[in-house]
Amino acid sequence: MLICCRRSSLIKPEKTNNLRLHRHQITNYMFRKSGFTIIEILIVVLVIGILSSTAIGTYSGAIRDTAQRSAQDKLQTFFQSCKDRARLRKLDVKILYNEGAKSLINPDSTTSFLNIPEINSKSIPKLIEINKEGKFMVNGKTINKLDLLLMLPGGKLATITIHL
Repeated sequence: MLICCRRSSLIKPEKTNNLRLHRHQITNYMFRKSGFTIIEILIVVLVIGILSSTAIGTYSGAIRDTAQRSAQDKLQTFFQSCKDRARLRKLDVKILYNEGAKSLINPDSTTSFLNIPEINSKSIPKLIEINKEGKFMVNGKTINKLDLLLMLPGGKLATITIHL
């Protein structure tokens, strides 16, 4: 018995001299290999690059917006608490800007201070006064709002308005 290509055939002993096995057929599926072509890989890498660059831009913009809102909320809360302190205690309150520490300080209180490292020191007055009625004054003039410059992540400047 002779086995070729998983087929068996019975061969009689008298015909062994002109025994000829069948030829194998070579087809395309025998040469195919599994995997990706270089073009397919390049297209996938290109699509991933485009999507990630879009996501990074959106993410950095969200970080800047969050930092801006956070600083604005901190400043608004600090000035409101100083205003409430002046009204409740019927005292004039002074707020000093310490440029070295990048912070706002009420020298009459040990708990009224705010550290704002992202604030631009040129945009904030060195002394803000709050009278007994809760009105804010800078250089003897009553003010209703402060426009301040903030240094945001990525080196961008943003203007925020604090309503007093």
